Amino acid sequence: MIRLDKERLKRSRVFYFLLTVFIFAVIGFLIYSMKSLILPTIIGALIAYICIPILDSLKRKGLSTAPSVLVILGSLFLIVFFSGKQIVQVIPDEKDQYELRVELRYKLNEMFLDIMEKETFGSEGNLLSSLVGEELYPVVEKINQFLSLSKPERNYLYEFNFENPSDSVRKEIFTYLKELDKLPFAEKISTTNQNILTEKGHELDFPDTKATIFLDAVSTWIVLPFVFIFLLIDDGRIKRFIISLVPNRYFEMALTTFDNVDDAIGNYLRGTLLQSSLVGLTFIVGLVLIGFKVDASILIGLVAGISNAIPFLGPVIGLGVGLTYALIADNVTPLIPFMGSEDVVIGVFIVVLIAQGLDNSIFQPLVLGKAVDLHPLIVILGVTGGSIIYGFIGMLFAIPTIVIIKVIISTFYKQLKAYYIIY
Repeated sequence: MIRLDKERLKRSRVFYFLLTVFIFAVIGFLIYSMKSLILPTIIGALIAYICIPILDSLKRKGLSTAPSVLVILGSLFLIVFFSGKQIVQVIPDEKDQYELRVELRYKLNEMFLDIMEKETFGSEGNLLSSLVGEELYPVVEKINQFLSLSKPERNYLYEFNFENPSDSVRKEIFTYLKELDKLPFAEKISTTNQNILTEKGHELDFPDTKATIFLDAVSTWIVLPFVFIFLLIDDGRIKRFIISLVPNRYFEMALTTFDNVDDAIGNYLRGTLLQSSLVGLTFIVGLVLIGFKVDASILIGLVAGISNAIPFLGPVIGLGVGLTYALIADNVTPLIPFMGSEDVVIGVFIVVLIAQGLDNSIFQPLVLGKAVDLHPLIVILGVTGGSIIYGFIGMLFAIPTIVIIKVIISTFYKQLKAYYIIY
């Protein structure tokens, strides 16, 4: 009898092991096959987490779950619609992007020559030029190569100017192009770009039509509102299902771990959202004061606010975007009396310093608290790893993922010791 029980136990273990492997294999296959749905699903779940306190507040005021969810969903739709409409208007289109690349490239070269006190790249410069000029020259060449337009892109600007006289390309852009063609490495850059295009087997990848982009977005992101709605009206069913899979003797341990993870995610997301919004607002106000246009300030503030969720790298991104606009902006008139148009670059540095000072001394301690108590090395490695795995989105979600893993491990460890499962 004992022998039969041992054989049955052995078969049971083999069965559950194979079943677990099969389930994880199926889940892995589904995740890989539907990887385009991962991001909308995660964002829908995160928005739901952020909105849970609002749902609870509406229910305390007498509204049932369904009307409360509809109120939240309608409010979010209006916010996304009107804010998205404004954001789309300030995002540069294809023509504007080409113009910005030409202008930025021209201004960067002009700034380099001014700093080195050189009339041309081949002329003599100051002491700084003699010390580090040779080392900086390849960097400048790489930047020029990165920003330069290929032949089809240049043709696009010329054709656009001919076909759309009412919305033509700014005249100085063609002047900049002519001047850039005189650079000593211009021919080398042109040849390199042409070789890259030849290797790709086409002249230029023109973007899809707006209808195609819209349909692709709808087919992928339609899952987001469904995830959002079902998580809000779930009323704990998913939690109860997961807990039901845990053996009875580990019930309290699993419940405590689940609650701690739930609280950690909610506190981190809501705190980060408010903190990033305050940083973005600080950027917008500061950039308007130093003379940036309101639409450009809003766009830069939005980028700075979102990127602020990435530790260490967020301020660098905000500074880079602000400086880029400062270099190409014309007729900048600061609202601050003692500032001139030539002080705009310095003004961007000051805005970034003020924003980060407020963030580190007020926003983060008061809003986020100790929701993210991680060693700086873990943060750096996490952000770097996230960027390698999933690019910019990976960097955004790296810290929340690490926070969740940390809470699970620390809670499991404490519970295992509390129940004398380990010493």
